[in-house]
Amino acid sequence: MKITFCLPNHNYKSPIGGYKMVYEYANRLVEKGHSVNIVFCTKDSLKKYNLPSSLRHVLTKYIVSKSPKWFDLDKRVNKVAAQEISDEFIPKADIVIATAAQTALPISRLNQDKGKKVYFIQGYENWVVTEKDLLMTYQLNMINITVSKWLYEIVSKYQEKNTYCIQNPIDIRVYKIYTKPEKRDKFCIGMLYHDAEFKGCRYALEAIMNLKKKYTEIELIMFGNPELQMEYKLDWIHYVRHASVEQVLKIYNKCAIFVCASVEEGFGLTGLESMACGCAFVTTGYRGVYEYAENNKNSLISPVKNVFELEKNIERMIENDDLRIKIAKQANADAQQYSWERALMLFEKYMRG
Repeated sequence: MKITFCLPNHNYKSPIGGYKMVYEYANRLVEKGHSVNIVFCTKDSLKKYNLPSSLRHVLTKYIVSKSPKWFDLDKRVNKVAAQEISDEFIPKADIVIATAAQTALPISRLNQDKGKKVYFIQGYENWVVTEKDLLMTYQLNMINITVSKWLYEIVSKYQEKNTYCIQNPIDIRVYKIYTKPEKRDKFCIGMLYHDAEFKGCRYALEAIMNLKKKYTEIELIMFGNPELQMEYKLDWIHYVRHASVEQVLKIYNKCAIFVCASVEEGFGLTGLESMACGCAFVTTGYRGVYEYAENNKNSLISPVKNVFELEKNIERMIENDDLRIKIAKQANADAQQYSWERALMLFEKYMRG
């Protein structure tokens, strides 16, 4: 099949979970013999520099040709810089896929020769468009594919036919245990750092900083993209900015505990990756996490925005070695079901109808 993914913009330097998932699908689909395009909508690129539109387009085409810097995209994937999502710029294909709320409506209006229309729904994106417009995107008579069951339940209320769920996979051949959970320092804690409010990092950091007063041995290792705020630049907090996959794997396998305090996410890939690598996972109960996390079985879960309960769960992991190791091992076992083989099988099945 000829398959086109349409992204809302290029993403040259900084990793983004939703883009990463598209790139992963693209790599694996070309491996299976499909022809894959990734279209980057460059309409708003470089606008802040006030350049002539012709020069801006030339520069964005060059940036797209080099994108993404942070992911090893298969050279067989064809990258296209499109000034807008319209018939003029989108190549002919068998399948054309909207990957974000702002791409759904223009994809739905394309000619039939651009391909069967699919909407890949990775989150409840009411921060990108209005609630009314978001719900409208679920009713465009495209094939809707959600990455989580809770998103499926919402989307299927508006379009039951041709709405499916493929839970986000991880590469279990890469994300695995290299250092046994029982060999790790229980005071070594990991987390993803992000400055978006919905990621809830300030709640996690407050909980960990409170615990540091009692457990002076605590070491926090974070990875992420934003500049670290000055208040967190402390000698016991280590931050790896723009971390590679290899660096992230080292962090997952060094840390005994991995903390997530998200308020809302469609899925939450880093939590599942950390579990596959043998971390004892402490998280808030945002909707997406229940796709793979179960309280007191493979994780400890507390209410969102509740620093006190999050702090208590981290302390339980520190104080109780048997609990921490038991949860870490169960987490690793449970993560094995989220394989790429299963996801690709379902993806091809739904694409072919």
